[in-house]
Amino acid sequence: MVDALVMNQCVEDAFTLVHKVWDDVANKESVNTVIYSTILKGFKMQRQPEKVFSVYMEMKQRGIACNTITFNTILDVCAHGGAMHRVAELLEDMKAMQPQVEPDIITYSTIVKGYCMSGDVDKGFEVLQEMKRDGKHCPDEILYNSLLDGCAKQHRLDDALRLLDDMSDAHVVPSNYTLSILVKLLGRSRRLNQAFTMVETICKEHGFRPNIQVNTCLIQACIQNRQLGRAIALHDEILNEGGCAPDEKTYSVLARGCLQAGAMEKAVEVIRCAYHLPGHNMVQSKRYHQGVETRVLEETVMKLNSGSRSEVEVAQSLLADLKEHRNINVQDNVYSQVVRQAATSGWQQRGSKGGGKGSPSKNTRWS
Repeated sequence: MVDALVMNQCVEDAFTLVHKVWDDVANKESVNTVIYSTILKGFKMQRQPEKVFSVYMEMKQRGIACNTITFNTILDVCAHGGAMHRVAELLEDMKAMQPQVEPDIITYSTIVKGYCMSGDVDKGFEVLQEMKRDGKHCPDEILYNSLLDGCAKQHRLDDALRLLDDMSDAHVVPSNYTLSILVKLLGRSRRLNQAFTMVETICKEHGFRPNIQVNTCLIQACIQNRQLGRAIALHDEILNEGGCAPDEKTYSVLARGCLQAGAMEKAVEVIRCAYHLPGHNMVQSKRYHQGVETRVLEETVMKLNSGSRSEVEVAQSLLADLKEHRNINVQDNVYSQVVRQAATSGWQQRGSKGGGKGSPSKNTRWS
């Protein structure tokens, strides 16, 4: 009954039921660690950290035993609820339990993740070293990835590379997620060639292929390092090799990179490729079209619309093809604006000096 209530988001009702059963002398013994752990899980899912700690205090007061699962649930709340200051006390409580509750790999991983999420990566490294000294558990990929992600957020490249060596020494195999973190960090650190080399080396060494998330990170790294041509070449290479296929995120990153570089024609080409529209020279996926994020599409159209006459015509053509081939209408205000302006005479006099009515000058623009 408690589990059913919690699963249906009626945690308060479940907790009330627990109290009623506890007050019933005949059934009091049925309130145990499993029941309370279910309540803890419910308040955790509802993101109510104070309720979690209130339940934990009640367990201590009533002498309800806490096991590793109980503590891991509470520690996870600390990690995601900005309450890492409570970790030391919880670890002491684990030691004081009779019998003593031993931390497991999930305990260590949760604590490390919490410190990294709160920005205290050094504390995360301390937990790793303590875990190694204890010798009962070996760090796994999840723990290493948490530390790597913490290093990436603080641009600690040297520490991240040392962690990668540590993973190798511990015979922990990196994953595509590991590579995604490292590629992002190397890209921001202006080490683009090293990012490509690392992906190739690790994938070859461990016998797996980079997935589309890793390749999208590589494309983003190319854009960050102002190598748009290399990013587009990588897109074509991905499809030619056939290991994975670009998704909406890939095309959105690529199109936005073109916009940032001022390469409007290339941005339109990327969008046409993403939607499998005619009028582009990129390698096109044989799968169903992926498209781009709505914001990217709207931003492209608006930028074209505020440019030259030819750019407005490009926007009009793109919108027409999207509507004809994919039945896609960009937001009405954007579409209407382009159509209206394409239908007008186009050239407008803006503050020209001495020009006659309708006469173009250097201050005139297609709007």
